[in-house]
Amino acid sequence: MYAGPTSTKFGQVAIAEPLRFDLLEFHDDTPLKEVEHAIPIPVLDQEDLDKQGIDVTKLVPGAAAADALGSCTCNTGTAHIAERWAAAGKDITGLKLTGGTGAIAMSGTDGPADEEFAILLYHLVTDQTGVPSQEWPPTDCGSNGLYVCQELIAQGFAASYKSAPNVTAALALLQLGTVMQGGPWFNSWMKPDSNGFVDGDGSYEAMRASVKSGVAGGHETLQRGITQLALTSSGSVDLGNTVIKVRNSWSTQFGLNGDYLLHASTLNYLLRYYDFKAVVLA
Repeated sequence: MYAGPTSTKFGQVAIAEPLRFDLLEFHDDTPLKEVEHAIPIPVLDQEDLDKQGIDVTKLVPGAAAADALGSCTCNTGTAHIAERWAAAGKDITGLKLTGGTGAIAMSGTDGPADEEFAILLYHLVTDQTGVPSQEWPPTDCGSNGLYVCQELIAQGFAASYKSAPNVTAALALLQLGTVMQGGPWFNSWMKPDSNGFVDGDGSYEAMRASVKSGVAGGHETLQRGITQLALTSSGSVDLGNTVIKVRNSWSTQFGLNGDYLLHASTLNYLLRYYDFKAVVLA
């Protein structure tokens, strides 16, 4: 996860990825296709917690009052595991976490209830560090996709996970289900354009303009589909004209009812700063 300076909206923790080459997912040249995966829970909102009736002090013992949390990784992880369970024909209400106030189950219909699930997951995920300054509570430290996958496995929700080392491999993972995506979020991306794109036309010049606008923080979101798949004359993926639909966790007021669009080329330009993961159920 790209390290960011902001205590709300964004994650902050960057850790070294274990050398688990057995968990890498590569594209095996199977033809890709346009896909869209249904996410069986409402769009989550890691901000405006008071308006949602969420009191984090009652949800997690020791937590200070907060109207927003840097829990993007766990909002993304909550939507991801819900999609993976539903796609496997499993009842997502069977997804339950136990915290200081008892068990919380995934709802699927109640956005604030599912946001509470994500917040409790955030607490459990950050406890993995063993370093109080990087745990919530007390510190709204953010997290990363690796820790989320490891906690989902520890909870018995998944058996393993896969990592994609490049954009084409991420598109291959996306054929099977949603993919967690962590990386830098730029100031210019805060307001998608009228078509839902955060990165303009996906060109090198647009990417440079995004970088010039400054990094707002590190952010985790959920790839949920390929709305446009383009191929070159040789049959390889034309990243500049391939468009990915991504679920955010900033309410339905963001972008396209909570989603945004991103060109695969943008991810490729910034590849060394990005991370792509998907859990495996069995």
